[in-house]
Amino acid sequence: MNLKSLVHRELGEGLTEQELASLVGVSERTIANILIDKLPKGAAIWEKFARYFRMDAEFLRSGELACSGAAFEFSESTRHSAAGHIQKVPLLKWDQIGQMITSQDFSRAIHAEAMVETTDVAGARTFALKVRDDSMEPLFSKGEMIFVNPDLPSEPGQYVVVESEDGCPEGSLLRQLKEIGGQSILHPLNRRHDDLPLTKFPRILGRVVRLRKNL
Repeated sequence: MNLKSLVHRELGEGLTEQELASLVGVSERTIANILIDKLPKGAAIWEKFARYFRMDAEFLRSGELACSGAAFEFSESTRHSAAGHIQKVPLLKWDQIGQMITSQDFSRAIHAEAMVETTDVAGARTFALKVRDDSMEPLFSKGEMIFVNPDLPSEPGQYVVVESEDGCPEGSLLRQLKEIGGQSILHPLNRRHDDLPLTKFPRILGRVVRLRKNL
């Protein structure tokens, strides 16, 4: 999701342009310019938006991560800010999920694309992913970041990442878990995709615990 879309989302949730500008620490003119596709030029302004949206500044600006291939260590350590408890978690590729769950030494076995900050997300093994298709729109947009905890139980109504039918990492899915007629169903929010029975999939790999807001 790009900066303009993120600004639109904030305004759609009730903030005025003046309030958003004050929270980010920029001028109202900056917000107005973004809405007409005039993006900031100064790195300092991008840093302010990155801090507000709790994202890597380079990722926000270009969609690419500056520190790819970074080794990481899982940790419960957090720091506190006005926004809550801030924790750094690894941003993984979809084909790394199964490896992460089964590996005995996470920090040596996996190289994260980056370490990203999020607030009030518990779990030593929580990781981030980028949504890779439109199957869960409008709630989850392609390219948007989600946070997944592999150690929490999943219940109907929650959003989960499931292993593909053949166990191929590239086929893993993001879906909503639902109970229909006594059967557990994997439900896509986009009607162009079909419901699937959970029984066709080997296992749930984790539960989504945060998008930009708590779920």
